[in-house]
Amino acid sequence: MHPQWPFPVFKAMFINDMRERNSECVNIEDLDDDTVQTMLLYIYTATVPDLQWGSACNLYTAADKYEILTLKYKCSSFLKDNLSPENACDLLILADRHHDEDLKSKAEKFILNDEEIFDTNRWKLFMKTNLQLAADLMYLKCKK
Repeated sequence: MHPQWPFPVFKAMFINDMRERNSECVNIEDLDDDTVQTMLLYIYTATVPDLQWGSACNLYTAADKYEILTLKYKCSSFLKDNLSPENACDLLILADRHHDEDLKSKAEKFILNDEEIFDTNRWKLFMKTNLQLAADLMYLKCKK
C-alpha cells in the first residue's frame, strides 16, 4: 500500500519512467538511516517524535530535497524555537543553503540581537568559512 501522494518528488519517481518505477525501490544514499526512518514515519503517520537540534536539521534538509513541505515547516518551527548563541550561525548557513528567507531572517535577527555572538571563536570561524554571509550580516548590523 502506497501513502497518499502529496509528495511530488516521490510521486514523480514512481509515476514517471524512472528506475524507481521499474524497481519499486528508492535508493536514498545521501541521508543517514535515522533521518530516512524518521522521514518515512512522518510520511505514513504525520508525526515526528523527539526532535533534537541535529535531527531537525537533517530532517529539514531531507524535507526540502524531497519537497515534503509540512515536515519542512515542522522542522523550521522547531529550529526557530530552539535558537541559541551556539547554533545561530549554523542555522543561518542551513537557511542560506536552502534559500529559506524566513528561516534566514530569523537567524540573522537572533544574531544581531545577541551582541556577544560577535565576540566568540564560533563567530570568527563563521567569518572565515562563510565570508558572504558574514558580510551580509555586518551590513545589516551597520544599518541598525
